[in-house]
Amino acid sequence: MADRTPIAQLRRQILSGRGVKPAKRTKRLQTVDEQPDIFPKTPKMKMLEYKYHIKIEVILFDGSLTDVAKFLNGEVERSTISKWRKKYNNYMEEQDG
Repeated sequence: MADRTPIAQLRRQILSGRGVKPAKRTKRLQTVDEQPDIFPKTPKMKMLEYKYHIKIEVILFDGSLTDVAKFLNGEVERSTISKWRKKYNNYMEEQDG
């Protein structure tokens, strides 16, 4: 019979493969840099931050939509990046006024 891997161990392997590690004694994911988020983020945004070790706000506005998509190795479509930019801008406008 094949050796069975516990679910928790599989979860750790998948997360570590994506550059994410669970916080100690909790299931909450932590970043390398525990600064508070500027605006609400989707799970995909957070995963990309963990993977590339850079805040998504910096990535989103660093060049054209195509440049950002290339930086993210095609993991996100140009249309999604555009929606994220709009979401960020709308959120910041709400906070200002």
